[in-house]
Amino acid sequence: MSDKTQKCGVDFGKKEKVLNYACQTYQLSRPNKVGAVMALIRECQPQTIKEWEDWYFSNAYTEAKAKTKITKESLTELGERLYEKIGVQAVIIHDYGQKPGAIQVAS
Repeated sequence: MSDKTQKCGVDFGKKEKVLNYACQTYQLSRPNKVGAVMALIRECQPQTIKEWEDWYFSNAYTEAKAKTKITKESLTELGERLYEKIGVQAVIIHDYGQKPGAIQVAS
């Protein structure tokens, strides 16, 4: 990393596994929800997180059949859905001692 490059990631610790599991299970990080993020990063090649955010919200669209512009509001909704799904998984694990995915939860 160069001196002017600043790490923007957040250390989620053990919670990162839960976040990754929930995103994969409920497909909340798919291109049809958030766009082709890696392709967008390569296209933008941002130097700062602010530059990336501005560019992403100006240029990102979902890859669904009916393309939709990605907005802060749409990402907030996905975050709220993720929060809800993680909460449901935590209750199941706590109440029933099951591993994530062992019990199917109706969406």
